[in-house]
This record gives sequence, C-alpha cells and structure tokens, in this order.
Amino acid sequence: MCEESQNTYLYDKAKRVAANLIGSRMYTCHEIEDRLLRKKIDRETAERVVCEFAAAGILDDTAYAKAYVEESVRLGCKGMYRIKQELFRKGVAKSIVERVCAEADECDTYSALCEYVESRRLNEGITSRRELEKLKARLARRGYSYSEIRRCLDKYDFDFENEF
Repeated sequence: MCEESQNTYLYDKAKRVAANLIGSRMYTCHEIEDRLLRKKIDRETAERVVCEFAAAGILDDTAYAKAYVEESVRLGCKGMYRIKQELFRKGVAKSIVERVCAEADECDTYSALCEYVESRRLNEGITSRRELEKLKARLARRGYSYSEIRRCLDKYDFDFENEF
C-alpha cells in the first residue's frame, strides 16, 4: 500500500472511530483525541479529525461543559469546585470552564446541597462538634464551598450541651 492510500485509510478509520464514539455519548475534543491515539492513529490525523468535527459542530466543548455542569449539580449533587476539577481533567479549556460555571446559578448548587443533606439525612445524629466538622469536610470533598455548607447547616439546631 502506498503512503497516500495508507494515510487515507487511517484518516477514514479515525473518522469512523470518532463517529462511533460520539454516537454513544457526548465527548470533549481532548477525550476524542486521546481515544484516537489509543487506537494507534497518529497525532496529526487525530487532531485533523477533531478539528473537522469541531468545525462542523459535532464536537462542542462549551455545550459539553454546560450539560456536564447541569447534570452534576442536579443528579450528582456536586459542588462547583469539584465540577471544575472534573472538567479540567476531561481536557476542557479553562476559559470555557470558568465561563460556563459563572453562568451556572449558585442557587442551584445551594439547593442541591440542601437536598443532598436532607435526602441522606446527614443532619441527623450529629451530637458533637467533631461529627459536625466531619460532615462539613465530607460536603467540602463533594465540591461545595464553605459558605454554602455553613448556610445550609445553619438551618439545623445542633445540640452540643453535653460537650465540655
């Protein structure tokens, strides 16, 4: 096989692989490029396919980030800090992440936090300051800000009279 037909074959293969991946769920440009590289497609061809798909609107990191933020807040009960870190890990550009997260409503994350605490009954059984601090740390690991956590937990009347 001559070099030109080999390049055409790899290019067509890369487009098929990318199209199959995108058919199953949303991906970022970075994720598609990584998957193509794992399929032994050279970087130049992978970048070319990703650029073409992005130019055609098939791959859109902004739309992906918006959908990811909405799903993570609504279904995943995650805070903005954790969502941002996950999007960075997926290869979404910092400018896109910052813009999408700024557009997201802080009330959404606060209400998701309160709903998470209520549904898991995390506010019950807190009898010491140490347990309260553990709960705050748990919620912080989910990506919620300390101000959101404090505001949510201030609604509950924790009784620590038995402590020294």
